[in-house]
Amino acid sequence: MELREPQEGPALRSAAVLLAAGASTRMGGETSKALRPLGGRSLLERSAAALLAAPSVVELVVVIREADRDAILKALAPHEAAIRAIVVGGVERTDSVREGVRAVSDEVDVILVHDAARCFVEADHIERVASAAYEHGSALLATRISDTLKFVPNGFLSEESMDRDQYWSAQTPQGMRAARFHDVLARAERDGFRPTDDAALHEHYHGPSRVVEGSRHNIKMTSPEDLVLGEALATLAEESA
Repeated sequence: MELREPQEGPALRSAAVLLAAGASTRMGGETSKALRPLGGRSLLERSAAALLAAPSVVELVVVIREADRDAILKALAPHEAAIRAIVVGGVERTDSVREGVRAVSDEVDVILVHDAARCFVEADHIERVASAAYEHGSALLATRISDTLKFVPNGFLSEESMDRDQYWSAQTPQGMRAARFHDVLARAERDGFRPTDDAALHEHYHGPSRVVEGSRHNIKMTSPEDLVLGEALATLAEESA
């Protein structure tokens, strides 16, 4: 699929698909991870606010578990005007992404997918991913790896160390040109291809995605220990505001 060249004209328009349909097994408890409070606000509401702070994001689609619908509607009440749809997710991440992308309007240039558990993403980084996805077809937020990487086959430490300069840690949002996102999701459904992130989906059918360097603060809340760090980040953000 050919990409049209960027032109002078109307500003870039993006849709954000916010994923909040995970089972949250590592977080523990019955409460959805996306609804966990952090500094007086839920992870979900913080993520929604961050996405909508990016100038190009004009609509929001939220992918949920049906059991969480009422609580999510309440949590997202401050952003009700920007929500295009709330849809129920599928069995795996790719299924949830597909349901979310299907609900996006036909009026956007770029579709961004973001995990609700990454609630400290910065609006500037969201905008840079959207612009890079429009220019290159696909883009993702990522950070450089600072630790030394070791190859550990069968539980035993190898003498081999990997060149960390060539490895980055993927984050979200990840995005594509809208038409391309619809195309690759349809092809993946037909082929039974279920990657763990959207960049892998693009790579499988079209090639590498553009990497946009993000922040180490954009951590994914996956365990109770992460919430402790999240509280510190929330306090820091409030003090800096």
